[in-house]
Order: sequence, then structure tokens, then C-alpha cells
Amino acid sequence: MNQTFVKAFFDNASKIRESFRQIPPSAYSDIVKAVVEVLPPEFPWPEGPDPERIHQINDGDYQGVLVFVIACRGYQPSMYWSVMIDYGSCSGCDTLERIRGYGDSQTTEQQLDDYMTLALHIVQGISEMNPGV
Repeated sequence: MNQTFVKAFFDNASKIRESFRQIPPSAYSDIVKAVVEVLPPEFPWPEGPDPERIHQINDGDYQGVLVFVIACRGYQPSMYWSVMIDYGSCSGCDTLERIRGYGDSQTTEQQLDDYMTLALHIVQGISEMNPGV
């Protein structure tokens, strides 16, 4: 777990929460992007994670694992991070679907708490990818 990323998450938790209040996440990619947007742009070198360079791999069908690969900022990225998220096909087996509740009503405080918990687990799961040797 990258402590710098986790600290940045907690330092910006109110900003993330407010963004989820305004526009609730409809996909895991929305949460990953919200998390990456608050990570330090200068970590670990001048090129930190770039929220505009998030690539998603999904080889599942109704359920599976999403892999998000995040490139660093700058020209020709040389640093990458990744995070994997298990997902399911219904609210009984998928965390995000359970939180969303398939409702069109205003986002509740409980939903916001749950989105934030999911976002925390995502930031805790981000790890540096080992460059090819």
C-alpha cells in the first residue's frame, strides 16, 4: 500500500465525497478516476499518476476482474500503477451495484459513506508496476 497515495486520499476526502454527491459514480472507472485526480502529480518524480491516462482491461462477462492501469504524467510514460477490482452481475454480488441500489433518488449519506469506503479500498489497492527488465 502506498502511504503517500492513502494520505492524499484522506487529505482530499471531502472533495471526493462532494464530487460523488454531485454526480454519483456509475462505474468503477469513475471511482478510480476520482481517486487518481487527488493523487500528488509530482510523485514519485515530477510525473505522478495521470487521471487522463487510465486504461481499463475487462476480460469478464457479467462478472470478473477489472484491471486499471494508470500511466504517469508527461511524455512517453515510464511509470505505471495498477489496481484490480472484482465485480459481479447484480447487487447481491457487486459492491458498486449494491451501493447504487438502482434508484433514481438523491444520493443518501449512507451511499456516500459506502462510495468513500470503496474509493479507500481502491486507493489502498493501487500498486506500482514493475517496469520490464
